[in-house]
Amino acid sequence: MGPWNSALAPEEETAVDAIKALADPDRREAARESLAARGLAAVRPLLDELLDETSPVRHWDIEFVLTERIGSVAFDEVLAALAAATDDESRGRVSRVFTRFGAVDRYIGALSHPSARVRGSAAFGIQSACSVAFGREPNPGVDYGLVIDALIPLLADPDPEVAQRAEWVLTMLGPGVEEPLRRVRDHGPGRLRARALTALAATGGEEALSPADRAAVERLIRIKVRDERARPLDTCFTSWIAVPTGDQQGIVELLGLFEARPATFELGLSVGAHDSHDYAEHGRVYVTPEVDGWTLVLGPWCNPVDPQRAEDVLHAVTELSRRYGRAQAYYFGEQGGGSGWLVAEDGNAVRRFGSCWEDDGARFTLGEPLPEERAACVEEGITPVGDVGADDEERTDLAAYLAPQLAEQLGVSPMALGPHTTVRGVGALAFTPYAREHGRPGTGAYAI
Repeated sequence: MGPWNSALAPEEETAVDAIKALADPDRREAARESLAARGLAAVRPLLDELLDETSPVRHWDIEFVLTERIGSVAFDEVLAALAAATDDESRGRVSRVFTRFGAVDRYIGALSHPSARVRGSAAFGIQSACSVAFGREPNPGVDYGLVIDALIPLLADPDPEVAQRAEWVLTMLGPGVEEPLRRVRDHGPGRLRARALTALAATGGEEALSPADRAAVERLIRIKVRDERARPLDTCFTSWIAVPTGDQQGIVELLGLFEARPATFELGLSVGAHDSHDYAEHGRVYVTPEVDGWTLVLGPWCNPVDPQRAEDVLHAVTELSRRYGRAQAYYFGEQGGGSGWLVAEDGNAVRRFGSCWEDDGARFTLGEPLPEERAACVEEGITPVGDVGADDEERTDLAAYLAPQLAEQLGVSPMALGPHTTVRGVGALAFTPYAREHGRPGTGAYAI
C-alpha cells in the first residue's frame, strides 16, 4: 500500500488509506474524523494495523481513534481480538486499547470470559476507571458495590496473575470493600479466604481485621519466631543502627521506642521495604533479635545522613555507644542511592560520612577516615582518602557503595544475615518517638 492519496474523494477513500494517514501529522485529524465516521467498519482494519509490526502508525494514535473517536461500539471487536491474540506483544497492544474504554459495565461482564487475558484486562480496566487510590475521586455513576461483588470471585481465579490483579484492584476501591471482604473471611467460600485477608489488610490495615483474624495473625507470628532463621534484610533503601549487644530491651528503652510487638525477620523486612519507599516512614522500626552478638534496628528513622534525622541519629548512636561501648548507623541505597555511616565509641562520634550522586556528603562529615575506608581505596587501586593526591570524585564514587562492606567489617551487616547467623531471642516491630508527635503509621498487608 502506497502513501495516502489526499486527492481521493471521501467516498472513494478506504479505511486503510485513512489509517495510513494517521502517520502524517498534517493529515492526522482529518484521518481521525474519517475513521470515526466509519464506526464499526473501521475497527478491524485499525486492529490489523495495530498488530502490524512494520506499521509506521504510532500505537497510541490507533488507540485514540478506537477508544475516543469510535468508542464503545468497538468494544466487542477489541475483546475478540484480545482473546484471539497468540503472543505477549500482540496481547499487550490490544489490552492497552481494551482497558482504555472506561466501560465499567462491559468490563464486569468480561470478568467471566474464558480467556485469562481478557479477565485480567477487564479487571485492569475497572482499576483505571474506578480506583480511588492516591486521592482520586470515585467515578460518579458507578455502582461500586456491584463492581466489588463482581471482582471478589476472581480472588480464586485459576490464573494466578488474574487473581493477583483482582486483589490489587479491590485494594484501590476504597473502604467499601472492607465489609464484603470480612463476610468472605467469616463465611467463605474457603477458596477466597486467604486472598481476602491480604486485600482486607492492604485496604484498611490491622484495624480492618476482625478480632479473630488479628488473633490468628499474632498466633502465627508467635509460632514462626520460635525456630526462625535469620534472612538478609535488604530493603533497597536500607537504614539501620547496629549495637554489639543482645540487650534488645535496653536498646528499645534508650531509643524511646514503644509498643514493641513480636515480629519475624520476614515481617521486619516487609515493613522495612514498605516504609523506605516513596515517602520515608519515620514512625516505625524493626528491632532484630540478637544476631551474631549484635542487635540491629531497621528503618528510615535510623538514617545517619538524612537531613531530617542526622542530628537525632548522631545523638542516639552516641548514647548507645556510651552504654554499650560501640554503636553504628548506616544508610545504603543499592540502586545508586548512595551510602552513609556513623561510628561511635564510648560516647564519642569517631566518624560520620555520607556520599550519594546528588550530594558529596560534606555537610555530614565528622572525624577522620576509618582504616577500613582507606583499605577499600587501596583495594580499588585509588589513592586512599586523606592522602595527598586523593581524588574526591573517585572517593565519592567508591563511597556510594561502601556502607554494607564497612558494616560487615566493623560488626554485622543486615544484608549478610542468613541461615549461618546465630540468632538469640525474638525480633520486634516498635513505634518510634516520631510516631508520638506525628501519628502512628498506617498498617497494611505484609509478609509474615
